[in-house]
Amino acid sequence: MADHSGHRGRLKQEFLLRPDSFPDHKLLELLDFTKEYEETSLQDAIDRLKEEKKLSEEMAACIRIRDILGFLHCASGQRMHRAAQQSLLYKEQPFVLGVDAKEIYPEVTGGEVILIQGIIDVYFEEDGELIVLDYKTDKARRPEDLKEKYHAQLEYYAEALELLLGKKVKEKLIYSFTLKEEIQV
Repeated sequence: MADHSGHRGRLKQEFLLRPDSFPDHKLLELLDFTKEYEETSLQDAIDRLKEEKKLSEEMAACIRIRDILGFLHCASGQRMHRAAQQSLLYKEQPFVLGVDAKEIYPEVTGGEVILIQGIIDVYFEEDGELIVLDYKTDKARRPEDLKEKYHAQLEYYAEALELLLGKKVKEKLIYSFTLKEEIQV
């Protein structure tokens, strides 16, 4: 049985290739989405996280405040804010999903199951249905490139959430920090 490390492995790999990406992810994991932020209040939140030893000085120095604010003020960021105010925002959800090996390796026979594990950046609930969102810092030039590269990952996230929670995933989104846009998958 194969074991695919999924998202967490990609995130570590992305941090090694682009060290400033991990601090942004970490901040979004720790940030209180019930609050609204502008530049000063976001910096205050970062300083508080440093004081609480949840962010190191080095990590905090790498955070791209304008990029984070751009996300927080986009439609998805605002939807997450509203969901958080209703206690319907969930971050860093680990999962393990068993899939038929043929889904990943069509040449495989014999009904082998592959375990896919990962951590979903964020999901939230609206009107009884789920939205899954993944943050990306890839140096993509076009939204289509990210869709092609990550559609299977988001499909697995949606499948895992539907099995885990018994609710329908109505949207799968990527937020590209490079393109500064949200992408429907």
